[in-house]
Amino acid sequence: TGFGAQNDLQNPNRLVQEGDRFKYHFLMDAKDVAGFLQTQFSFRRIDFFVGGNLSYREYQRTGLFQNGNFPDNSLGQSTSLNFFDYGGKTGITYKFSGRHVLDLNAAYFTKAPGLQNSFSNSRQNNDVVNGLTSERIKAVDAGYIFRTPKIKSRLTGYYINMQDATEISFYFADGISGLGRNSTTAFVQEVLTGVGKLHLGGELGVEVQVLPSVKLKGVAAMGRYTYDKDPVLYLTSDDFEEELHYGSAYIKNYKIAGGPQRAYQLGFEYRDPNFWWFSTTANFFSHAYVDIAPLTRTRNFFTDADGLPITGYHEDLARSLLKQEQFESYMLVNAIGGKSWRVKRNFVGVFASINNILNAAHRTGGYEQSRNANYTSLKADKQREKPLFNPKYWFGYGTTYYSHVYLRF
Repeated sequence: TGFGAQNDLQNPNRLVQEGDRFKYHFLMDAKDVAGFLQTQFSFRRIDFFVGGNLSYREYQRTGLFQNGNFPDNSLGQSTSLNFFDYGGKTGITYKFSGRHVLDLNAAYFTKAPGLQNSFSNSRQNNDVVNGLTSERIKAVDAGYIFRTPKIKSRLTGYYINMQDATEISFYFADGISGLGRNSTTAFVQEVLTGVGKLHLGGELGVEVQVLPSVKLKGVAAMGRYTYDKDPVLYLTSDDFEEELHYGSAYIKNYKIAGGPQRAYQLGFEYRDPNFWWFSTTANFFSHAYVDIAPLTRTRNFFTDADGLPITGYHEDLARSLLKQEQFESYMLVNAIGGKSWRVKRNFVGVFASINNILNAAHRTGGYEQSRNANYTSLKADKQREKPLFNPKYWFGYGTTYYSHVYLRF
């Protein structure tokens, strides 16, 4: 009831029909202009390049509905967001000989935030993320290449540091402090600003031509991807008027989700002179982690609805509740093969592949639910025989098959 029940105050209590827009209606305008220049030099033993870029990006939201919860900040144009970015990169390749090559690259650039991370709640209002700025990225990698007629290998190390990123999440939270004892739940927009990430790692790849028709391959990749600092977190919602600021989210040194941070592969390939071939690989993955819920790593986790510390808060148990889950390691065995025939001037071929031959069950990702936002609610849920708001997971496919036949004229 009241203004808050109206999605568009310009047309209150309207009845929608098929094809009508309702709940929210807005336009997002983005302008992007960019230029890039690179020069390369090549000498007998040294190749190097230098490059740079400049870019300008502009965002603006235009609300076409006057939302009842934000009557003064939803209809019409928002503030125009402008980002001027720049960057440079350089690289050098030194050839000790035809067999030994050293490669080194470095880059620094700024990057405008994505459109979806610039407005805290673009569906309902024109609010811009506090302190919005361009992301700063530094990257360095070095590689050593060894090549002979029978062996090809490369060893690479890398460092990538990303600062001042912004992330926005939407969810329903229970256990929010700062709203009073009778109001602790809301559908919120969680805004993280000043996010820092650090990627460190190394990779080794080797390919050996054992026989003219037989090739062996091996790859090892080891990385450590972590949050590099504690970002600032605040919440917005149509359930409360003022932003709720919780200061730092203490996520530094937590692992970044997004896949395994270590991977290894052994492969075998056979190519027959009679135009058929077969290849198989064994792939081992480990050190993948669930995506953490930042709100539970703020002071909200140990603060009661009245703003005072939660009674009975146990630090060791809290540490256990907030321990980041590491997924189990898994191995995938894959095989592919094919055969082709020449029929006069045409070619007929068949190709087939089998992935995950061993039908290994594996989790490829997941995230902690932020529903239980404080110690009391998270503890109570974990003590259930079957918790209601456990992490959500994604699972990889079991054994899958694919084949096709082709005719080439």
